[in-house]
Amino acid sequence: MRTLIIDDEEYVRLVLEQALREEGCDVTAVTHGEAGIEALQTSTFECVITDLRMPGLDGRAVVKWIREHQLDVDVLLLTGHGDIKEAVEAIKQGGWDFLVKDTSFGAAAVKAALARLNTVRALRKENLAARHGGFTRDVIIEGPSQAWQKLKAQIAQVAPSNAAVLIQGETGSGKEIAARLLHDLSRRSSGPFLAVNCGAVSRELLESELFGHKKGSFTGAIGAKPGLIAAAEGGTLFLDELGEIPGPMQASLLRFLDRGEYQPVCSTRTLQANVRVVGATNQDIQELVHQGRFRDDLLYRINTAALHVPPLRERKEDLPKLAEHILSTLRIPGTTKRTISAEALQALAAHRWPGNVRELRNAIERIMLMSHGTGPIRREEVLALVPNTRSTFETGDQTHLSLDEIERLHIQRVLDASRGNKTQAAKTLDIDYKTLLAKLKKYGLAT
Repeated sequence: MRTLIIDDEEYVRLVLEQALREEGCDVTAVTHGEAGIEALQTSTFECVITDLRMPGLDGRAVVKWIREHQLDVDVLLLTGHGDIKEAVEAIKQGGWDFLVKDTSFGAAAVKAALARLNTVRALRKENLAARHGGFTRDVIIEGPSQAWQKLKAQIAQVAPSNAAVLIQGETGSGKEIAARLLHDLSRRSSGPFLAVNCGAVSRELLESELFGHKKGSFTGAIGAKPGLIAAAEGGTLFLDELGEIPGPMQASLLRFLDRGEYQPVCSTRTLQANVRVVGATNQDIQELVHQGRFRDDLLYRINTAALHVPPLRERKEDLPKLAEHILSTLRIPGTTKRTISAEALQALAAHRWPGNVRELRNAIERIMLMSHGTGPIRREEVLALVPNTRSTFETGDQTHLSLDEIERLHIQRVLDASRGNKTQAAKTLDIDYKTLLAKLKKYGLAT
């Protein structure tokens, strides 16, 4: 997150800079409001952290300028105990939140505020996409393979119910995409779809992110905040890396699944929410239960309906459609729009794709960025820029391939040798012409 710090106290600037840089932020710091406005006019920032009281242009004036000129910038105010009332007024005028510069002020409070802001910005992005006619999908999983058609039929069957769903599959296979499709086909499609990666949020903050918290629950909790469950009211909450939820929180999640009830952190008040929960994991969830890391009763509750997203190596027929979609949606400055040749697809099909669709996208993006080519992507570009494809493709090492993958590669090579003459290829393969056409359609090869 690109962040601008505006504060006339050197100590405060140093604390903020260190904390933000430890969280991977790109930080710029200035000493007064006028310099802050100048920086905002010359550079792009996502977040501004400004002192409320400063000589000259103060924090409230900075908030006012940002609300008039850069609505997508969030402002976090710093204030002393005696100025909290003014800070609240500044928030009413468009500030996002404030931190009190007292004995609790330090790196931990700053990082906690940053984590909350990151979550809020992610929610805004989802809701903005929803308002514009659908959710943003970097990669689709649509395709002609039997594996995809089976999954699609299962999703359509499960979607109309309110049952909790567990989606399993390898990393990068498209579990969140399946969850989004499940939401789109459900009666909740007009409601929000919110996602959280349970393994990417610290265990200390995860409970607050899901259930919310009351004021004073932890350092930096200067006010009550609703959680993702409240924000997902009437819609779907997607919990990725479900197996990373800590044990005590699993009991709270089980209660919510059973009764629709939950309590914010450090609150005795019981709240209700109408939210469908969809969990996902790339781990063996039964093994986690066996190890005592995941509650068996929670598994039974969230496993009401189970879906499995197949790995890319089991649906190579979808490669042409996936590659076409990725190329049509990639936006890389300085590159021209490209398609992909049949020979390049053949080289891609020789790869096992342990990273699945996510790895495929990364590979195509690398080709677009590094090859400087124009026109359809060529086989040579794939072999040169996608790791491990050259050795597999050129040496014919097929020990890790399925029978369908081997057959697809062999048919393509015979077609290449016959210069695309299907009649000659059918004779070489010792199959009739109609069978060849059926196989070409099955494997997504040029017909």
